[in-house]
Amino acid sequence: MKVGQYLFNKLYKANVKYAFGIPGDFALPLYASLSQSPIIPIVTTHEPSAGFAADAYARLNGLGLAVVTYGAGALNIINPIAQAYAEKSPVIVVSGAPEIKNRNPDLLLHHRVKTFETQIEIFQRITNISVLLQDPHLITEQIDEVIDTVLRTKRPGYIEIPRDLVYKEIPKFRCKHSRRPEKKLEVFSEAMEEIVSRINASRKPVVIAGVEIERFGLGGKFIKLVEKYNFPVATSIIGKAVFPEHHKNFIGTYMGAVGNPAARKLVEESDCLLILGEMITDTNTGLFTSHIKRENLIHASSEHISISHHNFDEIDITDLINYLLNSKKIKKFSFKNSFAQKKAPPVKNGKLTIKAIFRELSSLPDGKYSFITDVGDCLFGCVDLNADIILNPGYYASMGFGVPAAIGAFLALPSRKPISLVGDGGFQMTGVEISTLVKSDIPALIIVVNNGAFSSLEAMDRKRDYFTVHSWDYVKLAESLGAEGIRVNTLKDFKKALELGTQKNKAFLIEAIIERSDISETLERIGNAVHRKFSRKK
Repeated sequence: MKVGQYLFNKLYKANVKYAFGIPGDFALPLYASLSQSPIIPIVTTHEPSAGFAADAYARLNGLGLAVVTYGAGALNIINPIAQAYAEKSPVIVVSGAPEIKNRNPDLLLHHRVKTFETQIEIFQRITNISVLLQDPHLITEQIDEVIDTVLRTKRPGYIEIPRDLVYKEIPKFRCKHSRRPEKKLEVFSEAMEEIVSRINASRKPVVIAGVEIERFGLGGKFIKLVEKYNFPVATSIIGKAVFPEHHKNFIGTYMGAVGNPAARKLVEESDCLLILGEMITDTNTGLFTSHIKRENLIHASSEHISISHHNFDEIDITDLINYLLNSKKIKKFSFKNSFAQKKAPPVKNGKLTIKAIFRELSSLPDGKYSFITDVGDCLFGCVDLNADIILNPGYYASMGFGVPAAIGAFLALPSRKPISLVGDGGFQMTGVEISTLVKSDIPALIIVVNNGAFSSLEAMDRKRDYFTVHSWDYVKLAESLGAEGIRVNTLKDFKKALELGTQKNKAFLIEAIIERSDISETLERIGNAVHRKFSRKK
């Protein structure tokens, strides 16, 4: 079996059905091998879009793949892969590369930066594992280890393949895989006993459900756990929809002082706060405006468990959820949710607002749509979006995610129509991926929230000329790329456009025009928090 054949067969067996990227001369053998595999290449207009698409695909599918060329291609995908690392999205980047025999340090080969090792050294900083294939006897072990590591840690991996190796035969002799370290039973028992004791001693336990619950496929078990003990549950902005928001135990989105006041009260008054699978970031804590007592905290992630000031590196969130679900030592609590999410009253017809947009989107039925938000008020406004699948770059927060993510989301879950919300600024970065939506027959609905400005920055600062976004004719642009579009500026027209767009079986764009000063309540609170924290020169 040849190297390329082995690589793509292994990835296909790991449930990768699509590869995102752009061919280049160092990747020509790779793409030829890819075309002979069951994996379908999706060629985007730009490598950053390939990275965002692979990221979204990975979040919903469990593993994503990007295939790029050396230098100009691979280094162009750095930002999306950095986001995938930060937000724990399992993407594998495969890059073609110069032949080892041609790596003369005095040879100025095109696409080279500083040295031939510069590229892999960069990827080592933003992946959990990066390998250069060169020893035929190690190739299968290296490929297997990358796939295993990415699946296990839910963070990116990188494989660099010299182009003359793609069609080389793999020797029959193969190295054995190294075994994972076994968990220490005594450490596990000590941690679980302390957690059980703290939960049973508490009167007001609360759980914050994080994005790792979804990443590690723990959603079903987590719901059973919550119902077994009757825990109240909040989520963060990046963890939106990891727990059903219509559930009787859901108390809202927690973002410190800038989030849901009811959720904040319950979370910060808890005497036993379980943060499960959540990253404690500035975004999730409302710019660190949260007031959580460390002595009341149990924090479980994929990397460790901490109980107050005690850290256990040998065990993780999966261990904890499995243990709690099967335990018979913990009492059931009598929590009754007086803060249950109530259906918001309808918004009166008139000028379109960001609040009205999310209100209308929340009225769409579950099970039919994958929602994607870009950065800006599309992100902050989604705090008020009730849906069962929401993808957002809520921690790393790279603009440009919205449109290309619709590609990956649909290919991962073709039974759901992707609905992407993106501001005019974010759209101008990657909006031409509508071309890829059309080419790939993806019936995404793209909602461009056009307020003519970087509104989130203005909320944190003030109106300035350099926050102005130059106006495009987004509808004509969509039409020029083969999609359809409509422009609206009233709620009545938005409702009609939304009904039309959700019924379309091809890419459709709604340009939703709102006032420059119109922002969500969450963004308004964030802006106020920033102004209080930093003194601004006027």
